[in-house]
Amino acid sequence: MRADRSVYLITSCKGGVGKSTVAVNLAFAMALTGDTVLLADCDTKNRTADLMLGYEGVGMFDLSDVAEERVMPDEAILRDPRCELLYYCTTPPSGEVIDPSRAARAAVRCADAVGADCLIVDTSGGIDFPLAMYRDVVYDAIIVSTMSTPAIRAAERTGAELSHHGVKNLRLIINEFTYKDASPITELIDETRVPLLGVIPYDVAMRRGQELGMPAAAVEESVCPRAFYNIAMRLRGADVPLFDGMHVRGKRRLISSRPRQADVSENQIAI
Repeated sequence: MRADRSVYLITSCKGGVGKSTVAVNLAFAMALTGDTVLLADCDTKNRTADLMLGYEGVGMFDLSDVAEERVMPDEAILRDPRCELLYYCTTPPSGEVIDPSRAARAAVRCADAVGADCLIVDTSGGIDFPLAMYRDVVYDAIIVSTMSTPAIRAAERTGAELSHHGVKNLRLIINEFTYKDASPITELIDETRVPLLGVIPYDVAMRRGQELGMPAAAVEESVCPRAFYNIAMRLRGADVPLFDGMHVRGKRRLISSRPRQADVSENQIAI
């Protein structure tokens, strides 16, 4: 594994807070701003990143095939036709079991195969996978929460568990944020004891786009691409104000919309 590679685990003990939304769109933001990115879908309970990307039914192999050495990593990787620096590999369909440590090592092998600067790992709800993965891969954890009390409690528990087991860099993203929630942000940070990385506005346009296999960067009416761009720049060390540029609704998409299935199939990489 490359020593200079950034590895971000998108996590929370609670399901339904938008981990896959954050993983997919942060991967696009990092790739659109210059990093070669591998997005590894390790949501073994309910994978949805393929749907959000428009990849349903595309690709023959997954991380379990790489882990069991049935195929080489390049056979399980897709290159996104909308962004040449973004690659994707998926977990087995729901119901198939893959050991977290083996999945983590397989994701690293896939990242090595494409020379990824950044590995973003989507996970299912719960703490078992992040803890198991940490035994094999050193990563930064991005904890996703909404402003709901159950989500905040889950974020607090996630941060405490990961910190206890040695994960050092923990950061928080608030998803489905509305501006009426602005005042409780400091309270949420106090409760979770995790530094805030960014906020993702509640955005109907982005939700509709996801149902069509379009990330936020492909949705003209969405303000969310700016939010993910801000987060990507903060991960690079830039000092970007929390709501920078987000008061203006975006009127142009950054990439083409849903990929044609043929485009995705043709972008099965060959190394």
